[in-house]
Amino acid sequence: MPMSGAELFWELVEPMYADPAVQRSTMMGLPCVRLDGRFFASLDRRSGALLVKLPAERVGQLIATGDGEPFAPAGRTFREWVALPRPDRRRWRRLLAEARDHAAGGGPTARPAPDDAGGFGGFGAGGLAFLTALERDNTKRCFDTHHDVYRRELLEPAKAFVTDLGERLRRRVSGGLRAEPRVGGSLFRIANHLRFAPDKPPYKPHLDLAFWDGPNGPRVDPALILRIAPAEIHLGCGVMPRSGAALDAYRKALHDNAPDLDRHVTAVLADGAELSEPTRRRVPAGFDPDTPAARFAVRDGFHVVRRLAHPAAITTPAFAGWCADRLAPFAPVHRWLAGAR
Repeated sequence: MPMSGAELFWELVEPMYADPAVQRSTMMGLPCVRLDGRFFASLDRRSGALLVKLPAERVGQLIATGDGEPFAPAGRTFREWVALPRPDRRRWRRLLAEARDHAAGGGPTARPAPDDAGGFGGFGAGGLAFLTALERDNTKRCFDTHHDVYRRELLEPAKAFVTDLGERLRRRVSGGLRAEPRVGGSLFRIANHLRFAPDKPPYKPHLDLAFWDGPNGPRVDPALILRIAPAEIHLGCGVMPRSGAALDAYRKALHDNAPDLDRHVTAVLADGAELSEPTRRRVPAGFDPDTPAARFAVRDGFHVVRRLAHPAAITTPAFAGWCADRLAPFAPVHRWLAGAR
């Protein structure tokens, strides 16, 4: 049975309440959502349409393309509100994030984001071009030639980015997330360890970042992950394959509450994420192959990742907020994994 507008609205809005600044409210008798007191989304109970508040010009664009309709209760048109009558998970999620960002930047009492206080200013266009060059020419000569560009336009901005995004994710996903702005912390080495993997190229033509819950680091503990590749951004969460007591705890959690994990993973897959391949050929003993638990029991660990094209915001301070909005939907999966220890 297709999901109703009301069901989809609450499913998409619920994760936003992890941010204390986002609150439930009412507007003209309709359920709505506020950011620091500013309305940015609502639900038309009568039609099941999503209502979002955006700049008047943007509202006009959505109406002109047929994606939205005017919001005109009692015959009065609200120029900065648009109705989205057809439930569409991807479009609704994108416009909710857009409306939230609009609310965050509107008016003299807007709450300052971390980047407003100085810090992350965006990744340099030259650094992104360097990743493309390194993908084509993965040699020490290429890396050494562009080493200064790498440090100035990728590595140093990445440290400020980790601090900024980490603060946002602690508010929206988990207060215990670790965000350490250093190589060996939230930043992974760009050089491959050729001593242990001589068949690999010398360098990774991407930046890998992680924000984890636990004392052991992102290679062991559940983590939110982000990759900046030459043409794409990869965002998701997961945990590396477990063994010993950690694997036992994971399997016990599957026996106890696999349906919740299955529901959370299915939601992000429906939004375009991909689930990593199984690590086992057969379902382990003790699991019924026909239950949701089997889907994850064949994986001693797993990741769910969504791939998106570079946004224009990648070279601006707004990129941290863009990433936070797209990592927040993975919060239920991350919290489940963090609890399975």
